[in-house]
Amino acid sequence: MSAAFPHASVVFGCPIAGEVAPISQCADPTFAQGLLGPGVVIQPEGSILFAPADGRVEFILSTKHALGMETPEGVKFLIHVGLDTNRLEGQGFQLFVQVGSQVRRGDKLLSFDTQVMAEQGCSLATPFVFCSNREGWAMELLRTGPVPAGEDLLRMTRLPQD
Repeated sequence: MSAAFPHASVVFGCPIAGEVAPISQCADPTFAQGLLGPGVVIQPEGSILFAPADGRVEFILSTKHALGMETPEGVKFLIHVGLDTNRLEGQGFQLFVQVGSQVRRGDKLLSFDTQVMAEQGCSLATPFVFCSNREGWAMELLRTGPVPAGEDLLRMTRLPQD
């Protein structure tokens, strides 16, 4: 799929309003060390997650707290709502999409109940990471700090192929 876009660049919107920081500041070491790819961590101010780009929903964890997507250009990413939210087993989460759904930037993906998360001691910190960096993509963070949902957040650019 990505060969059709040899010099592609994709701008991603912020999937949820909140305070954006580099992924290295995530409390979860798996994300902070970049083991799942580069990205950001967002401390949400809202409770609705929006599609940051046009694409296809590739997977949704059975516990509804994380999903993966791929853009038409071949950029793959993961959004993981909160930390330790897998132990909620889906409680407090509502999906608006399913695996295979084609979405447009700004479409609702899921919502979550911040009160349920707080009562269960889960962090709201939401990692948004790119799994495509090993496949010839570079990430450019466009802004940090408070960012409204939908605002341009970062750009992925295909690296020149040898």
